[in-house]
Amino acid sequence: MGIKKKLFPRKAKEKDSLVAKAKSHIHRMELASRNFQKRAEISRQNAKIALKRGEKERAKAYLIQYKNYQKKIDRMNNIRTKIENSLHAIEEGQMISQTGDLFGGIRDTLKEITIKASPERVAEIAEDSEQYIAEIEESAEILGGDLEVDLGISVDDELNELETEILLDQSGEMPSAPSEELKYIPEYGTELEDTEMDTKEKLQSEIEKLRKELEG
Repeated sequence: MGIKKKLFPRKAKEKDSLVAKAKSHIHRMELASRNFQKRAEISRQNAKIALKRGEKERAKAYLIQYKNYQKKIDRMNNIRTKIENSLHAIEEGQMISQTGDLFGGIRDTLKEITIKASPERVAEIAEDSEQYIAEIEESAEILGGDLEVDLGISVDDELNELETEILLDQSGEMPSAPSEELKYIPEYGTELEDTEMDTKEKLQSEIEKLRKELEG
């Protein structure tokens, strides 16, 4: 149900009732026109019969009836045409009204979308987004910063010492590329668990050895 029918249900019902009455009236007029047409044909045939019988005055009377029925038919047709034109105007007006409501809804929707997607709002959202991204990146840099600076620890001397040891081990030559033997030792995983297990076993063995020495 359209908004107009919600706001004006009585008017909508009255219009529908009026259209139904008009169409019913047109139907009755069509039936009357057919009836007049049949009577007109009969009157014309009777006029011929009267002439054949030599009854000229009666023939004229039948022709007058014939012409009168023809006038009624023409009048009925004219009235029916006017009513049909009015109905067509109502239907066309209703279509135009519905089209206007449709365009009005489209306009309101476009207006709402335009407000939400206005250049100013989009620019503001984009600017805010860039600012948030910059803040997140800044936070990430803070969390993932230089440990040497954050912890206040300098390892330059230790690094130089290691480089010197490597040079001495390699007879003064640095390796051009890492070999398969120069893989990093993993800090986590099964290796760590195994190492911890070995350490516990060694510690238990040392304690047991020390206990025997004290008892002896």
